[in-house]
Formats: sequence, structure tokens, C-alpha cells
Amino acid sequence: MMVTKVTLNIPDDLLAEVKRMAGVRGITITDMFRQSLRNDLFFAQEESQGGKILIEKPNGKMVQIVRP
Repeated sequence: MMVTKVTLNIPDDLLAEVKRMAGVRGITITDMFRQSLRNDLFFAQEESQGGKILIEKPNGKMVQIVRP
């Protein structure tokens, strides 16, 4: 697999949250970005085919996620 280095400009508060979540999940910041991008591409593909993204809350209620 070929890998290309990419430079991102993101707000400090967002980077801090990415670092925190990567630590919680026990993964690197790079893996956090890779997983996030793969998830977003998957969601976009499913939505383009008429799919919906649903979250089940702890109380069992289903909430649809509407993305821009």
C-alpha cells in the first residue's frame, strides 16, 4: 500500500479533541484520522444510495443523523 503524507490545518480545539479520543481508543492520531475519513466516505456512499445513518440512544430511541 502506498502512503502519501498530507498536511492539514485544523483548529487547536479540534486537534485537542482528536488527540483525546485517540488516547481513549488507544490508537495513534494518524489512525484516528484514517478511520474518520473511511467512516465519512462509507457514510457518504450509503447516503448517495438512499441509505440513512441511525444512532440508537441508550434508552432505545433511534435518531437519524443528517449531515450537510
